[in-house]
Amino acid sequence: MSNMDDARVMTTIEVPATQTRFPTPVAGQAIVVNRYGSAHRKAVIIHPEDFDLFERYRRIFGARVPHELSLTETAIEANRLGERGADEPDLDVASLDLALGT
Repeated sequence: MSNMDDARVMTTIEVPATQTRFPTPVAGQAIVVNRYGSAHRKAVIIHPEDFDLFERYRRIFGARVPHELSLTETAIEANRLGERGADEPDLDVASLDLALGT
């Protein structure tokens, strides 16, 4: 299920600039704020013009996923096969055990 399938609603809140210490964003660039160096995103800061564009896209597409961002059935099946390891040839377990010393 894509993020847009669950029909979440985006809300915005305004915070005075005097209460933040964010870098100034540049149009066309997203600043990702990570949680203490991990890969977990805590926030993403974008330029006001990019946010306006994002809002326009939300009004145009609503909860629908644009065709360009949707996955084909073939891509979904390829992902399933990869997750199951079905796209890998059978392993010679004995040779692998010997190589790993197990």
